[in-house]
Amino acid sequence: MPRPFAVIGFTVFFIISLFFNYDTGAITAALCVFAVALVISVFITEARKNRVFPCAFATGVIACLLLLSELNFNYIPAVDYAGKTCKTTLLLTDYPEQNYGNYYYDAEALTVDGEKSGVKLRVVFSSLPDAEPYDIVEGNFTFYVLGATSEEFLASNKAKGVFIGAYPHEGEYSVKNIPESEKPFSKTVVDIRKVIKNAVHRAVPGESGALATALLIGDRNDLSSGLLSDFRLSGMTHIICVSGFHLSLCAHFILGLLKKMKIGERISSSITAFAVAGFMLIAGMTYSVVRSGIMMLLYLLSNILHKKRDSLNSLGFALTVIALFNPFAMGSVGLQLSALSTLGLIMYSQYVKPKIDERFKKSDNIFITDILHSFIGAVMIPVSATAFTVPVLMKIYYEFNFAVYASNMLAVPIASLCIIFSAAAAVCGTVFGENFDFPGNLADFLCSLLIRISRFFADFDLLTFRADSDTAAVIVCGVLMLCFMSLFMAYFGKKLPGLTCALCAVIFTFGLMFSSVSRESETRLNILDVGNGTAVLASKNGENILIGCGGTEFFGSKTIADTIQKYGNSVDCMIVPSSDEYSSSYLIDTLLFTKPETLYYGTLPHGSMHLLAESRVFELNKQIESDNFNCVYYPTDNSGCIYLQTVDMSALVCFDAVFDYSALPDECKNADIVITRNDYPENLENKKCSLMIVNSENDRGIILQDELSDSGVRCVATAGCGDILIRAENGYISANRN
Repeated sequence: MPRPFAVIGFTVFFIISLFFNYDTGAITAALCVFAVALVISVFITEARKNRVFPCAFATGVIACLLLLSELNFNYIPAVDYAGKTCKTTLLLTDYPEQNYGNYYYDAEALTVDGEKSGVKLRVVFSSLPDAEPYDIVEGNFTFYVLGATSEEFLASNKAKGVFIGAYPHEGEYSVKNIPESEKPFSKTVVDIRKVIKNAVHRAVPGESGALATALLIGDRNDLSSGLLSDFRLSGMTHIICVSGFHLSLCAHFILGLLKKMKIGERISSSITAFAVAGFMLIAGMTYSVVRSGIMMLLYLLSNILHKKRDSLNSLGFALTVIALFNPFAMGSVGLQLSALSTLGLIMYSQYVKPKIDERFKKSDNIFITDILHSFIGAVMIPVSATAFTVPVLMKIYYEFNFAVYASNMLAVPIASLCIIFSAAAAVCGTVFGENFDFPGNLADFLCSLLIRISRFFADFDLLTFRADSDTAAVIVCGVLMLCFMSLFMAYFGKKLPGLTCALCAVIFTFGLMFSSVSRESETRLNILDVGNGTAVLASKNGENILIGCGGTEFFGSKTIADTIQKYGNSVDCMIVPSSDEYSSSYLIDTLLFTKPETLYYGTLPHGSMHLLAESRVFELNKQIESDNFNCVYYPTDNSGCIYLQTVDMSALVCFDAVFDYSALPDECKNADIVITRNDYPENLENKKCSLMIVNSENDRGIILQDELSDSGVRCVATAGCGDILIRAENGYISANRN
């Protein structure tokens, strides 16, 4: 078996990624299947001689055991703290991140109720404590599961090995400042990150400085949600996630510089290896950086030892090492995208590029051949890098923008220059101050250019194909089935790579086109899980209306922003009847992210009007019409309600928690769907709707849901369990929890 680590690494990677969100029962069943398959493969002579299948099945057993051990010994004991208030001793491990008016620290629980713990957690303070990294905080802390209301956020924290969050009871904690001489080396690394960040911001101000910081050390805290969305929609997110691209650029730059200085290969590789290790520490040891760092260190080690290297084996070895330290890391989206894009580039360089090069060698016209050859290479690199990442992107975002190939052809060379000149600007700004700001000016220009490219391609929606989770799953399964059949036929000596690629492309393209068309034609109501408040995004034929922008859920603004991104990153119309928290608590955050073409309001929160310079703003009239929606506003004693109608369905969106339902006009009482908050309307005996949605927090929502269900009303509550998606077409209405 020529590539053992490739087989081991990718088997671990795919199995743990597949079973990442499953419970112990499903993983145990998979363990039994792999164990039986291993035994069978051992008794089959050809398979035993080949060794690939026994190795893969044995690795499958080990992967399941790793998952089970991580679940039983780390994850389950950690989440058992949720809901408890305990006397806790915390070690802060980083500088705070400020969001939503609070201060967030990464921390480690040294003791909980007097017992040693070691649990990693995310702790939040409402006011900034007098503490530095690696100081100790003692007090009564209440624990909760991180991301309990968001599957994506929950999976992200689970992959990082941070399973729970905590907050102190006000005034019930104390800070113990540890002398700098007693703090570990990791405090120095944290301080270096802060020094670099401050130096970059001094040299490159504003939004460009935030981007330069993300490019250099992967710190994206200062990037606006709008800019993050632009990079995602344009397919350029990998540029601001420090990974193989950044590390390889820095390593090859240092290696090339040392070779230019006539330093021997072994010494150059050794020095570069230390630089790579330092870069990994400064970049925060994210899984994508660790994956790239291990591969680069193996590359440099082969130079030192003059040994032959194999990229697929190196990638598999890196994944194996990461899985041994943290099996849940295989569920990290960053690592998945990094590993799969690297796999695509390796496959291209080893199997496709040599054939392309061979074809062009036979041409007589050297000038035209070189131009065409360079162009094909520039196109094939982003195509190869994204080829295997599409299933992951579809699973997360339900869309794929084919403009990613053009955006990356332009952005990657500029990003490379941005990294070099941003680093130079930070160094020159620190050493020379403002006396030598040429690198800073150039870095500012390049970062601004990169931002404009991301915004241009984010708005280029013609090549964006969207699909819901069910359709995406069917498309991905069809593609994977074709690939499996191709491998199966190859096992018997029949090569079908060209036909397989063509059929995969056809299934993917036509599947997404069909999904995009069907998705545009139906009416979708997203009732967002924002606690006690109202936020409903209605979509049809590409038109989006946001009704309300309020709530009390902790991550309400993120929930609203993520949903808007999923539906094209734009809002055509926004309706805000009141400035109270239940109608508009997240309005300003939303306006920083996206500007509606039109906004109708009763009253607006202070400070929001100056953000609406690009929008048409009107006082809330009774009747609001558009190409796809008809909205009627009915005031109540405390706020009001919106009657929304399309050709597919009708809905009554209630901002008022309690009002007399029987006093409404017949069209409201005949609405197919009633959406209310924190309570249900009075006098429901005249209710004729087929579905009621209650926006309420946790236990309150569950109680209301049970009460209405007992009275014969079909009801679903958000209750901190996720958004509710209603789909309607030609009179058929379905509801699912996102």
